[in-house]
Amino acid sequence: MNESNLEKIYATLVDRVEEIVKREDISRLEALSHALIDVDVDGEKPEKRKAFQFAYLKQIQEEPVQSNHQLTPDMIGFIVGYIIELLSDKKAKSIIDVGSGTGHLSFTLKEINEAYELTGVEVDPTLVEMNANLCEFLETEMKIHLENIIEPGFIKMHDAAVGDLPIGYYPLEAKDYKTAFKEGQSFAHLLMLEAAMNHVEDGGVGVFIVPSSILTEHADTFKEYITEDVTMQMFLNLPKSIFKSKDAQKSMIVLRKGFSPLKNKEVLIGDIPDFKDQHGMTAFLRKLDEWHNR
Repeated sequence: MNESNLEKIYATLVDRVEEIVKREDISRLEALSHALIDVDVDGEKPEKRKAFQFAYLKQIQEEPVQSNHQLTPDMIGFIVGYIIELLSDKKAKSIIDVGSGTGHLSFTLKEINEAYELTGVEVDPTLVEMNANLCEFLETEMKIHLENIIEPGFIKMHDAAVGDLPIGYYPLEAKDYKTAFKEGQSFAHLLMLEAAMNHVEDGGVGVFIVPSSILTEHADTFKEYITEDVTMQMFLNLPKSIFKSKDAQKSMIVLRKGFSPLKNKEVLIGDIPDFKDQHGMTAFLRKLDEWHNR
């Protein structure tokens, strides 16, 4: 069987990583980052992105990383993009990705709408470097900010926000955030979500991957936030099959900047079908359309 171009690109990346780790004392992900700008390959952007994705997954199998460094699966990215297109009536042009990591989620969105202007905000310098190198590898523009989105900065406003948010507590005091806890350390993912929406124009959309317990666990401040500053549009549970345990379960929350009670409809709450269930996925997307058109 002939090797596909995607397989050739993947093999080229993996071989170069092996060469780099043999001669340099660096991690496999750092080696992959270097390989992205050290190889000469031809291909369409989607197949180059997929080759990178498979190469990344291979490296973290060889050298495990923290859960917050996992890539956002393609299907989640495509659903996020579908919702942004739907709720913005295809008018969203600029997107800010908070906790953007390697930029993989943003590049997946770019395959849905080539016109998107991408901005990433990431605090980890290793991931920022890989994001920059991936931009070069894919020949795709993206503004990348190496900074903490929770702290004050000079990032412009955007039409929409996305984020596969890292889960955990924020070690510093969070001033001027409604989602901050009244006492003790606050959830970093709540603060990042609020910070992201602070960089969205009025009426703009935010789509975030969050713990499924976001509405029940230490949720007082978040419930206040979603009844004053934003309007919750959807809460969609991701397939249980992609998580190792119930405690790791995540959901997709969809918000609109500014609070205004929904008219002629309720918040759409439901389950995203297994990614391999094509008929279920088609019915799910139809359900989104029907909800939006009410």
